[in-house]
Amino acid sequence: MSTPGKKLKEWLEAQASRFEGQLLWDEPLARHTYYRIGGPARVVAVPRSRQDLELLQQALQATQAPFFVLGLGSNVLASDQGFEGLVLKSQKLDLGIELLSEALIRTGASVAISTLLRRAAEEGWQGLEFLTGIPGSVGGAVRMNGGTHLGETAGAVVAVEAFDLKAGAYRRVEGSGLRFEYRKNLFLRPEEVVVSAEWRVGRAEPAQVKKLIDETLVRRKATQPLDAPSCGSVFKNPKAHGLQAWQVIDRLGLRGCRVGQAQISEKHSNWIVNLGGARASEVQELIDRVKRRSQDELGIPMEEEVVRVGS
Repeated sequence: MSTPGKKLKEWLEAQASRFEGQLLWDEPLARHTYYRIGGPARVVAVPRSRQDLELLQQALQATQAPFFVLGLGSNVLASDQGFEGLVLKSQKLDLGIELLSEALIRTGASVAISTLLRRAAEEGWQGLEFLTGIPGSVGGAVRMNGGTHLGETAGAVVAVEAFDLKAGAYRRVEGSGLRFEYRKNLFLRPEEVVVSAEWRVGRAEPAQVKKLIDETLVRRKATQPLDAPSCGSVFKNPKAHGLQAWQVIDRLGLRGCRVGQAQISEKHSNWIVNLGGARASEVQELIDRVKRRSQDELGIPMEEEVVRVGS
């Protein structure tokens, strides 16, 4: 029996010569996530142009295959069983950074946060320092309202362009249409891919911008387990209870807790790290343990930041 995933692969194989980017068949998602975890996706597509995006939309329309939009894979836990559909990896779709005016820049959604901050330090663009230390890309920061103690995406982004993988249409959202909440947006549909974003910036001496970025990086490196694969922060802070997620996990005595090759980090307990060869099921068991015990013992519901690919 031919599944939608198989139909998708056959459709794209027949149209591969029209695709400017890269098409990978039955590709392990462990190669595409920061966690280094995940079974094979039927198709991983890395579009390089808007024409590629439109071809993928046609493929999905023709086959009704499921899809998942992946940036740099920094906030993702992929299933051990993989994904029977299309994983659209947007890391090469739009890598542009341009100054639109003295107070406005445009970035492609594929731009890595680290690249954007390096450029901001060179140009003296002030106001993006809150992104320091966030792994991933601009598109991910927009979708997840990424941020740190210095601020969040909602306070700096002024316009977003997205492409609808179902309707095949582009859409620009700005002003009051840009609605965010803590670690999520309220305006992008699940089927939309972020293409670009425009950011409000100030002007400062490049050395001043670089100093704040460097100081923030030093602080994050000192407190986060950046030497092991992970997805970054696993849980949102339960702000209604006046606590940070790591404080809840510490109260439960779970810092350092391990299942197989997955471990709640001893350095920062809101991170679950892959010690080498961890499985998604092991990470999930730790997540479930935190959620269950936090609710039962402390009466605090814990909500995850991590996004899942596959069942």
